Amino acid sequence: MDIVKIGKRLEIGEEIELKVIAGGRVFRMMCSPNDLEELLIGFSISEGLSENPEVYVEGDVGVIENVKETILSINSSGCIGIYVDENIGRVFPKRKFKIDQVLASLRVIETELYRRTRAYHTAAVINERIYCSYDVGRHNAVDKAIGKAYKNGVDFSESYLVLSGRITKGIALKCVRAGIPLVVSKAAILNSAIEVCEKSGLSAVSLASGIAVNNGAIDL
Repeated sequence: MDIVKIGKRLEIGEEIELKVIAGGRVFRMMCSPNDLEELLIGFSISEGLSENPEVYVEGDVGVIENVKETILSINSSGCIGIYVDENIGRVFPKRKFKIDQVLASLRVIETELYRRTRAYHTAAVINERIYCSYDVGRHNAVDKAIGKAYKNGVDFSESYLVLSGRITKGIALKCVRAGIPLVVSKAAILNSAIEVCEKSGLSAVSLASGIAVNNGAIDL
């Protein structure tokens, strides 16, 4: 096999297959090899597997303990999520975020790593501090950021999520399950995510779509 340069050559992004064991079930996630413990912690919280997960990772195998027994099916984090049928919960912001602050924080996803590779999504949970991570998948990047924030004792109801990818139904539901009241992206928001906002009280800002869905988390 030949790899031939046809233009400006970038660094190649990395992806591995992570085997995950949760509640006696086994599934596999394609992800970047960084922050794997945080990935599984965030995945557990954002997909409703556990509110206080215990996670162990060794090599390319991860174990999630303290999982709920009500799992109906497990899908990749790149899909909608864990539950076949799910009652959408509510989120309640403990503070309002100024729109100028929110838009300015989008700079955190403009990373040097992305410029070198064009391979990764970036996400960050922002409170008084910024908990940022990256992955080849936007869902995984969100989970890693949530996992980092959780390990640092962050109150998600006083935080918001910034990501480089689209705000889809799956991303919106992750925020609701974690208790994050606001999601912000430079990319588009889909109608399915707006429906989640309507039902859950989640607020959202999409720079590409040019709209803010405000359910009380944004100070305009």
